[in-house]
Amino acid sequence: MLLLAGAPTGATMATVGDLTVVPGRRSVYHLHPNTEESIFIVKGEMEFRVGSSRFRASSGDCVLAPQGVGHGLENVGDYPARLITIYPNANPQREALDDVAYTDGDPGPTVFVRGNVEPYEFFPGINRYDMVGDFLGASSTYLSELTFEPGSVAPNHYHPSHEESMFCLEGDLVAVYDDDNSVALAAGDCFTCEVGVRHGIYNASSAPATLLAIHPILNPPPRVDVD
Repeated sequence: MLLLAGAPTGATMATVGDLTVVPGRRSVYHLHPNTEESIFIVKGEMEFRVGSSRFRASSGDCVLAPQGVGHGLENVGDYPARLITIYPNANPQREALDDVAYTDGDPGPTVFVRGNVEPYEFFPGINRYDMVGDFLGASSTYLSELTFEPGSVAPNHYHPSHEESMFCLEGDLVAVYDDDNSVALAAGDCFTCEVGVRHGIYNASSAPATLLAIHPILNPPPRVDVD
């Protein structure tokens, strides 16, 4: 696990991790008493246990484990899997549980299945998937994936009541932060913008780039557009 955002990095409202799971590795069944957890599969074939349900999910899917609900995962593929874990809490707690009897089936209503959803144009040249929000049963998480075509711009804005963490998943992007208009974000980089601070993203490169926008608040996250 690589910590991307959380209390040790100065974040006050969320924890974000970049997790690699080797083939055959299975996590303990556990719950988080003070937060929900969203698990985005960057790549890999995974088996999840949420409550008493057991199902498979793969690259591009996202699983929500509600607060206080037991869950676990296993890499059932042949290659290492990469996951992004998101908690709308800077200090998530974890309690191990005994396994329960599981019922195998299809992903339930707290799972974003990429193949069932089409992206939409957020701004010119920016396609967006909304992966976690109240539509998935979340109580305090809003997660989107945005693909920026070369030259595209997400306008500058600030959030009056919450932080936003931005993780560059693929490609090269440039962030606006406060009075700095040229913060480079390469694949694997993440930064968290504080409450009330001006920020934005644009793609100055010649290739598409993908960003995860992470809000520890339900949709739509309040925002104020600025220059």
